[in-house]
Amino acid sequence: MYIKEFTVNEKAENYIRHVNNLSYLQWFVNTAIEHSDKMGWGMQKCKELNLAWVAISHNIQYKKPAYQNEKLLIKTWIEKVTATRITRSYECYRDKELLCNASTVWVLVDYNSEKPKAIPVEIKDAFLKS
Repeated sequence: MYIKEFTVNEKAENYIRHVNNLSYLQWFVNTAIEHSDKMGWGMQKCKELNLAWVAISHNIQYKKPAYQNEKLLIKTWIEKVTATRITRSYECYRDKELLCNASTVWVLVDYNSEKPKAIPVEIKDAFLKS
């Protein structure tokens, strides 16, 4: 599991002053990238191996709104690994209150052809241990 804490600094608010829903998706993607970097399998390492991760689906359930300048915490972990896909889960909290949970399915692809590739054992192992 990887945990990121941050303060909301968003200009994109909706008409009732809540943080725009698209911001949550960006926070989740950024947290996933940080987690992958921390495990040694970030974008740069994958590119060196002619690999890339592509998101094929996002599923987000909004429970409570977030507001500008609030301190939030995002937790992310790998839920499932298959031959070519990883399902990553997320939870976003204000204090101990769950604001949102989500999951993303990521597919590993060849960097040039963009065709799915089998996930190497060393990447699977790193992700499953996280």
